[in-house]
This record gives sequence, C-alpha cells and structure tokens, in this order.
Amino acid sequence: MMPAPPALTIATRALLLCALAMPACAQQQGADGAAGVTHGDLSAELAQGGQHSVRGALSREQDGMTLDVAMDGLRNGNYRDGSVFHQRGFNGGAEWTMRQGRFGFSADQLNQDTRYPAPEAPFLALLAARPEDLYRYEVRRASAFVQRYVGKFELGVELSQREKRATARYAGEDGSSESTYSSRRRQLAPRLRHYGKVGGVGTDTEVGLDLMQWQRSSGRAMTGRDGDAQRRQYSRALLLREELAFGGAYAPRLLLGLRHEQFQLDPADMPAGGSDWENQNAWDVQGSLQLRPQLSVYARAARSYRIDDDGYTRAGYRPLAGQLRRDMEVGATVGDAARSASVRVFSERLSNQIVFDQSLGQLGFAGNLDPSRRDGIAIEASLALARDWRLDAQLRQVHARYDDYAYDGPDIALVPKTLASLRLYWTGQGGASADVGVQWLRALRYGPDFAGSCLAQVPAFATVDGRYARKLGAWELELAGSNLANRRHYGDAPGCRSSIYLNDARQLRVSARYHF
Repeated sequence: MMPAPPALTIATRALLLCALAMPACAQQQGADGAAGVTHGDLSAELAQGGQHSVRGALSREQDGMTLDVAMDGLRNGNYRDGSVFHQRGFNGGAEWTMRQGRFGFSADQLNQDTRYPAPEAPFLALLAARPEDLYRYEVRRASAFVQRYVGKFELGVELSQREKRATARYAGEDGSSESTYSSRRRQLAPRLRHYGKVGGVGTDTEVGLDLMQWQRSSGRAMTGRDGDAQRRQYSRALLLREELAFGGAYAPRLLLGLRHEQFQLDPADMPAGGSDWENQNAWDVQGSLQLRPQLSVYARAARSYRIDDDGYTRAGYRPLAGQLRRDMEVGATVGDAARSASVRVFSERLSNQIVFDQSLGQLGFAGNLDPSRRDGIAIEASLALARDWRLDAQLRQVHARYDDYAYDGPDIALVPKTLASLRLYWTGQGGASADVGVQWLRALRYGPDFAGSCLAQVPAFATVDGRYARKLGAWELELAGSNLANRRHYGDAPGCRSSIYLNDARQLRVSARYHF
C-alpha cells in the first residue's frame, strides 16, 4: 500500500483543528447580537405512475451564523413493469461570517433503490419470480472550509470527503449474481486569490492546489464464481487562473486558466505496459468585447481531460485510457430585456471518450470510444410580447461523426441532429403564472452501430408540456404536465430495432409549497 502524502495528512489535521476552534470565537463575537431569523419551506407533489415526493427545508440566521438543513423523499413507479425508483436525501451545514473571513462545514447523504425495467416481454416472468433484482446506491459527502481576508488577498482551504457504495443484484436464468462497488475520496484544496489593478487594468489572480486520495473496492459474485478487485489512486494538481478587465469603450475581458495534474497508482494496479495518463494538462482561454451597448461578442478555446474513476471494465477492473476533449466556440449576443438574440458556433473533439456500454450484456462495462467530433450552431431568442407575456425560442443543429476512423460516414448513433423548442410565458395578477412549451427532435439513427449497417431511424417526434401556478399568501399551488399530447417516443434504443425503451406517456403533477 502506498503511504498517504505527509502534507495531506498534516493539512487535514490543521484544518479540522481550525474549524473546531473558530466557532467559539464567532459565538463570543455575536453574544450580544440581535435576535435570529428563521425561514422554512415545506412542499409535496403527486403525479401519475405512482410518483410522489416531499421536501422540507429549514434555515436560521443569527449574529453572522447561518444554519441550514433539508430532507427530501421521492418515489417513481414508472410506466414499465418491474421498475420502481426510491430516493431519500439529507443535507445540512453551518457557516460563520466575520470581518476577517468566514468558515463552515456541510454534510449530505443520498440513498437510492432502483428495480430494473424489463426491455422485453420474456423477462417479465423472470422478474416476477426473482423480486430481489435491485440496484442500491448510497453516497455520503462532508466538507469543511476556512477563508481569511488579508488586504486584497483571500486565503482559503477546503477539505472534503466523499463515500460511494453501490450494490447490484441481477436475476438470471442460471441464478442470481451480485456486484458491489465502494469508493472513498478525500481532497484538500488550498487557494490564494488576489484582486488588483495594473496600469488601469483590473486583475483577478488565483493559485491553488488539489491533493487527492482515492480508493475503491469492487467485486462480483455468481453461482459457482466470484471475484473482487481493489485500487488506490493519488493525484496532485496545480491550477492557475488570471482574469483581466481592460475597461474603456469596448470593455474587453480576458480569462486564462491552466491546470496540471499528476496521477499515481499502486504498482499492482498499473496496466500492462504502463499508463498513458499519469500526467494531464488542461487549459481554458476566453475573451469578450462589448462592441455596442446592446451587442457583445466572445470566443473560447479549451482543452479538458477526464480520468476513469470506476475501473469496472472488460480488462479486469484495469483503468481506462484518459479522455481528452477539445472545445472551440464563438458567439454574439444582441438586444436588451425586451428583445434579445444570441448565436454560437461550436466544435467539440473527443478522444478516448469514456462511456458505459450496456450492449455488452445486462451488467454492462465502461469503455473508450474511438475519436469523434461534434460541430454545430445554436440560436436562442427572447421577445417580450406585452407586459405579462414573453416568448423564448431555441434551435440547435449538430453534426456528430467519427473522426479519422474506419467507420466514418453516418452520424453517430443516438445523437440528435436537430433540436428545436418554443416556450410562451405569462405572468398574471394576484400571483398567478403559467408557461407552455413544445420541443421537436429530428429523426436520429439507432445504435450501437459503428459500421453503418443499420439504416433504421428513431422517428422524429414533438412533445408539449406546461404548468400553471398560483400564490395564496404563504402557499403556492401548481399544476404541471409533460407530454400533454401523449406522444409515444423513444428514450433509448441502443440496438438496431431492439432494446427499445419508451419515454413516459402523458404525466400530470400537482404540488403545494408552504413558505414561512
């Protein structure tokens, strides 16, 4: 086992001591303060398909101290036999603010239980005979931070920890199998930020470090077979960010960002032949100009990366190749609050894209895709028709294809080529409001088809949704609906004319919210 970096261990203990000691100072400072203020929200929603949800939130502010806590629950019966989703969540935190800085902590927990839908009728009897078919997911997060102001400098540090656990039980003709996954990630993120001015140019400079420890354990058990795997990973990253505001008639702004990260694995986890992602670099360059009071333009170029943090692959839980993404975008915005329009042209290139491939069996595995690119244009417009009416429109055209690849040709399967939407908003008297919208999706190809052998297409479709809300004192009542025309349309079609999943039919929801 690789030893934990001493700097991370020392800094963790120092941050915890600081976070525990400073609340006493804040309480002493606010001992003679004013009375506190308490706010809260309670809400509930009922819908078709066995769906309902409840949520409660409470916050209190007093003498520079803020306390927040919230709980929620959700159930969705879904339209498909054998599919039920349950979710329960909790989050809470506290923050103390003083003249010389602020500090606080937060914690949250999420639990989900999912029963699998059956894609084909023969499996319905199997699910009925094996009700243990279930996916359970849990995640816990906690963090603490301290921020200090010294003149034009901000010094801060945050410590966070995330724990995830997933258990999947699959019912099969030869018996049941179970897969488990658990991980723990600890991250320390110190930051130094400075605001200044050089020759009339405003500067905003930030320097930071990210130190991370990550470990996971995964396993799979079946009748007559079993297996498990463990992996540890460490990383350290240096990041720099500089934002320049030049002022003047055109108010040019420039943003530069850099990140360099080094990863390290246990020797036993290193793939055969070494790793191609032990050193990763990312950067971001953005610029904008205010050509006229109602006309601005911008441009952006960026490179980013993603490292596999699961390892659940066909290669025996070995890490995948690192994903690399390159983005370029230019755009312009014209107009004001009464009428406005924006257009942006974008290009995205992906190498070793990390995806979860369900076509490899019921369990599925993570894997890398071949190089691909997506080029397109997006147009948005907003128009105030009258004092209480507003119309929004959006059009997006994308050409997605494989780049420098033997199967280059047709569009990438399941990537929509054209999306269009139109939405009308109304704000009435007495706290009433409503909106209605239509979305249209152009026909797209089935998947997974890399050889161009499947010429079938998912049909084009349009859906309509809307909502009406009314405020009555501290209460707010709402009626909402999706797919109001009850259009049958696909949510996923990963095979060529097979494994087709339909989206929800018409769905009506009523909700009530009480604020105090």
